[in-house]
Amino acid sequence: MTVKASTLVKLAGSLLVLGGAGFLVVTSPWTWSALNGSRELPALEGADLENGRTVFLASDCATCHATPGSEDETHLGGGRSLDTAFGIFHMPNISPDPETGIGSWTLAQFDRALREGVGPDGLMPDGQNLYPAFPYTSYQRLTGEDSRDLYAYIMSLPAVRSEVPDHELNFPYNLRRGVGVWRLAFLDGEALTPGEVPDGVDPDVYHRGEYLVEGAGHCAECHSPRGPMGEVITDKRFGGGPNPEGTGWFPNISPDETGIGYWSVARIANYLHTGKNPIGRMADGDMAEVVANTSQLPFSDVQAMAVYLKSVPPVENRAPGQPAPNYADHVVMLDQAVGKAPQLPVSPASAIAEGDSATVVETKNVWIGADMVATENQPDGKILGGAVAEITARDGDKVQLTLRGWQMEDAPTVLYQEKGQRVMMAIFDDAAAATVTRGEAEVAADTGQSWVPAEVTLWSDAAGMNTDRAAVWAYGQDTFQTACAACHVLPQKTHFTANQWIGTLKAMRRFTSFSDDQYRLILAYLQNHSKDLDVSKGSVQ
Repeated sequence: MTVKASTLVKLAGSLLVLGGAGFLVVTSPWTWSALNGSRELPALEGADLENGRTVFLASDCATCHATPGSEDETHLGGGRSLDTAFGIFHMPNISPDPETGIGSWTLAQFDRALREGVGPDGLMPDGQNLYPAFPYTSYQRLTGEDSRDLYAYIMSLPAVRSEVPDHELNFPYNLRRGVGVWRLAFLDGEALTPGEVPDGVDPDVYHRGEYLVEGAGHCAECHSPRGPMGEVITDKRFGGGPNPEGTGWFPNISPDETGIGYWSVARIANYLHTGKNPIGRMADGDMAEVVANTSQLPFSDVQAMAVYLKSVPPVENRAPGQPAPNYADHVVMLDQAVGKAPQLPVSPASAIAEGDSATVVETKNVWIGADMVATENQPDGKILGGAVAEITARDGDKVQLTLRGWQMEDAPTVLYQEKGQRVMMAIFDDAAAATVTRGEAEVAADTGQSWVPAEVTLWSDAAGMNTDRAAVWAYGQDTFQTACAACHVLPQKTHFTANQWIGTLKAMRRFTSFSDDQYRLILAYLQNHSKDLDVSKGSVQ
């Protein structure tokens, strides 16, 4: 029997139509939704912006979407590029701008993008498959409440008008519709299933860490090797792998010896909080940007993440060039692990000029008169590290210092920085105390004690001060983190009040080798960044 050519053409055309229709059905976002259903999404009216900010930080949104060159992480104009084997991805504008950002998106559209990987824009009404460079395989674990709160927080940020170019991907990856097949294969759409809690671990802490690491934090997205389709290899999860941009290696963060097995929970938490690893190196590259976010999380969240990471299955996966684990009976010390404390941050004495505001770094002897400085005369007092003095005159190597603060009404020989808070600036003998100008007494509401504003002018030499107060705080922070993180998890600066830090730090000093000046600067740093006296919030100049 002879088949007519026209029949073959019709058959081929029919198969082509059926194949095309099948492709459209399989790759349609609606198909994934039909198979996986939808998840609960609460109403926008109950949104919690503070929680939204926490989710924003934990999700590392600004690292990818902040406008390049902007110092404000809330300007989410996009534009950063990710050059991979699949092509170049351009991070989109997710600011509330209605034309170039996502300002016109509804909560439901935002949630669908976040937890299902489907955007509202596309050639067809079923939506647009999003490329998994956007880690929705992790974000799918977020709760509806967190998705809603994140949306509300982002919509409260500044709108940034910024056109971002389309992705520049190689064939066939430039066929966005085909991502629908990837979503069917690798996106399950499920909420996080709580894992078994290890013995001796607080269940609430473990599950909070699990949620942050597996969901918002999307740690496995970077720190895992990937298969040929870009999927995370399940049995190598957290085992590290090559950077998709072809530069370097994302470390193994599983508790294996080739990963972070020798890091304690405290060390992991401190790293996420401060960026400093157990041998004193600071996070750099992409991880420095991550730490910029995790350092702003509640410290309880950082600790929970550390607890969970210490509990995931170990994966043996040595990075290229990484030495083999040391199985010898003796300990091998790393050179970079044994460091000296940085030098005290002092300005050159010649740089201290009349009119400057200078922070005392090295405890200074002071005298009533200029002619008594650096002579055999006993000093009339001391100015302590962290105190601020105004340079009101200079005579050769001698400087006149004016200090302003507060005194308890019945204690004229001690000057404090603030009323009611024992941030000590200076101590005087009776002669110097007699030169103090005191104002009207005020009663501290919380203690009922009577305090008076006070001002005193004394003389000293120009050494041991710094006109850059930020540099002094940076020294205090670095020394505190380096020394104290060696043994335990660092408390947040704002965990204690200025007065509470005195006893807390004093109790630990015997375990350190701090000099008096180092100790004073650390204490001043902690007190000035404490719960009730936080200079970063403008309460103290």
